[in-house]
Amino acid sequence: QTFGTNAVTLFLISIFYLTCALGLMGNGTVLWYLCFVIKKNPITTYVLNLAAADSAVLICLFCMTLLSLVEETSNSSAVLALCFFLAYSSSQYLLTAISIEKCLSVIFPIWYRCHRPECLSAIICVLLWIMPSLLLGLLVFINVDLKVSQSICIINFILCTPLVIMSTAVLFIRVFCSLHRRQRGRFYTVLLITLLVFLLFGTPLSIMLICIFFGYLNEISVNPLIYFLIGRKKMKRSRETFRLVLQSIFSDNIDCRVGGQPSILDGGRLISN
Repeated sequence: QTFGTNAVTLFLISIFYLTCALGLMGNGTVLWYLCFVIKKNPITTYVLNLAAADSAVLICLFCMTLLSLVEETSNSSAVLALCFFLAYSSSQYLLTAISIEKCLSVIFPIWYRCHRPECLSAIICVLLWIMPSLLLGLLVFINVDLKVSQSICIINFILCTPLVIMSTAVLFIRVFCSLHRRQRGRFYTVLLITLLVFLLFGTPLSIMLICIFFGYLNEISVNPLIYFLIGRKKMKRSRETFRLVLQSIFSDNIDCRVGGQPSILDGGRLISN
């Protein structure tokens, strides 16, 4: 029985580290292309920060698990736990911000195209990194100790889940279920799939701890795969580089058109696939 238990534990740990490695490779590739290859735009700013937060989550999980295996209980574990919850919260907030922004672009296209501040994405990303830092600092300051994890998860659930559900519903109705003839872009497909994965793995309070260490791990690791698979879909050439796939998805043009004609969102220009 001990041998069987050890074998199962070793198998789960191997799957865990393999998932971490694949997730880091995928998110690292996204970071490379968005930092040094693809031209910056409001969407890539969000996705760049999301990939950075997801990578930080994976690194923290990897290190925390490694310390637990060697039975290390020093202050390093506490620091890693705080860094994990910082990155975890920022990742959830960034994904929520992306869903809200794209929802606004569909509901208020004229405002989004003509009146949206150019630096809004950068400002929001900075705030979404600062906000969980201040929240974690407050929780540590008031000595909640072991309740930090529950407090962070509950706060994230209350702040993010209703907004993500509403944004997902609006995007699905306006982009996929509209009575008007509409050509939906690949980015909206990517976003909706990512939001659905987030809702499936990132929010249920009843399996909160499992989601943090396994479900959320899978969700953030699969994001780069979603980008690649949806980006390659329906492309004329079967072999496309990852740079071209990301460029086609995260283009600054909003590829949502009504009635078969270019909408005001893309400035009257057709977006080629």
